Amino acid sequence: MDELMVISGDGQQVEQGQEFSSLSVMARSDGGAAGGRMVSFFVDDREGTGTDFHGGSPVRVTTASDGVGTTDVPLIAGDSPGAVQIRVLADGASTTLSVQVVPGTEGAHV
Repeated sequence: MDELMVISGDGQQVEQGQEFSSLSVMARSDGGAAGGRMVSFFVDDREGTGTDFHGGSPVRVTTASDGVGTTDVPLIAGDSPGAVQIRVLADGASTTLSVQVVPGTEGAHV
């Protein structure tokens, strides 16, 4: 496979304990879409936020005929604010998405 390109989900910010939107990548090979490829999404939580996919990392999906692979398991923000990287790997190609856990407004006084 030549490359993995981020389609959606990069740069998200959600409050502690909330779900991120699905993450999507496109697999390309020989200049076209690479359908039927296994793509793995790994959580790299170096700041210790506690963020992970429901049931744990990695999440593996197969790309559709258009080369797009989208997570079908929710990514849940942990209890601590911080940055989280999601490493995406498939057949030697890789890319990274960045998401952010931000402090919740629960209990905040206005």
